[in-house]
Parts: sequence; structure tokens; C-alpha cells
Amino acid sequence: MTATPNIFRWLLMLALFICSYGFLKDVSSLPSNLMPNDKVMHLVIFMALTLLWQLSFAGKTLTGLAIMATYGGAIELLQHYFTVRTGDWWDWVADLSGILVALICWKLLPEKYKPFQAKPEMC
Repeated sequence: MTATPNIFRWLLMLALFICSYGFLKDVSSLPSNLMPNDKVMHLVIFMALTLLWQLSFAGKTLTGLAIMATYGGAIELLQHYFTVRTGDWWDWVADLSGILVALICWKLLPEKYKPFQAKPEMC
């Protein structure tokens, strides 16, 4: 079975669903030592989401950056207004850092290792 952009799109949707649940779930009953550093988790999660975006939508890097940044900010607002958790803008900064690290890694990756050829981006 060959990996196609559609497979990565399904994985991206699944990852967004799971992440949204995790970000909005009440974790007050969990022991604090069970969770690793919150900012590191945000960075790693958004790196993974951004790399899934790149695999799903080759050539749509700016769109992905905007969508991931908006998603991260929306999660923080939803946490603040609709859950018992508190929104933290430093989490959003960690999200943005993860996005940027993923994009830098993607840019540095030699073309021969990228599974799909990127098309020129239209702004």
C-alpha cells in the first residue's frame, strides 16, 4: 500500500480530533507528575500536526501555517471560556514555536525524502 496525500489527510483529521479532545478535557483529577512539561507537549504536538499538514497538502505551507496558528489560538480561547482549564497564551507561543520548527525541518529535508512534490504556492 502506497502512502498518498489522502491517507495523511485522514491522519491529520484524526490527530486534530484527538488533540482537541485532549486540549479541552478536564485534567484536574490527573496527578501533576503524570503530565510532562506542558509547553514541550504543545511544541511537539504542533510540530506533528504541521508535518501532517505538509504531507497532506504539499505546496500549501502558508495556508497550513495560518490554520495551525488559528487552531492553537482557538484552543486557548476555548479552554478559557468553555472549560475548567485556563487558556495560556504562552501555550500558544509554544504552538507557534512547534509550527515554525516543523516548517524549518521540512524546508531542510532534501526533496528526495519528501513523499510528494510540492506545487508552487499561490498567495
